[in-house]
Amino acid sequence: MAIPDILPEKPGKVIAVHVAFESRAAQRGRRPKQPSYFLKATSTLAASGSEVERPAGTELLAFEGEIALIIGKSARNVSLADAWDYVGYVTASNDLGLYDYKSQDKGSNTRSKSRDGYTPIGPELLDASAIDPATLRLRTWVNGDVVQEDGTTEKDLIFPLAQFVADLSQHMTLEPGDIILTGTPRGSSVIVPGDVVEVEVDVPGAKTTMSSGRLRTTVVEGPGEFNAEIGSLPHTD
Repeated sequence: MAIPDILPEKPGKVIAVHVAFESRAAQRGRRPKQPSYFLKATSTLAASGSEVERPAGTELLAFEGEIALIIGKSARNVSLADAWDYVGYVTASNDLGLYDYKSQDKGSNTRSKSRDGYTPIGPELLDASAIDPATLRLRTWVNGDVVQEDGTTEKDLIFPLAQFVADLSQHMTLEPGDIILTGTPRGSSVIVPGDVVEVEVDVPGAKTTMSSGRLRTTVVEGPGEFNAEIGSLPHTD
């Protein structure tokens, strides 16, 4: 997959947060004490207007509307107070996952979430320096109906967005262009071929319009091509 043109440069890594929203934690019945993460391949990145494949023989392709942070300058061991200064841009993303492979991945999400095109992002970038990270709104539509809506206030998030930058920078150097997907609120569900998913991040209280625009992805049926002789087959649970 080609790197979307809107990105300032090719990211070296895409890091995703497991659970960050209070509403998601309540839905799942468990609330993390500290952030946890997984990696997605950069080949998952796709532009708005792209198609995403649900492989033949699978049933559990799920959307997760998310706020994406794009690192603007190298961050290593930065404080929580300074962490937001290292975010260059904010935009919308869709952390798609094929949960027919969730049990086989045992928490890594390597196969379930790193298929080509499984991280649509965009379509526009918001300047992070002009944003209070506690004033963002995330919305997701499926076939025109709102299915997710949440904010980034202290009551909405388990961890403030800047904490992910500070925490990750303790363990690795975050480099310009790197992407952090900051978790999804309640409402994530299964989508099927023919469905259209849209995700938007905006700042409702801003004096001027501040929006990522709607990130649009259409689900299509793709080939299965899973070989039991070289790896696990998908399994619907």
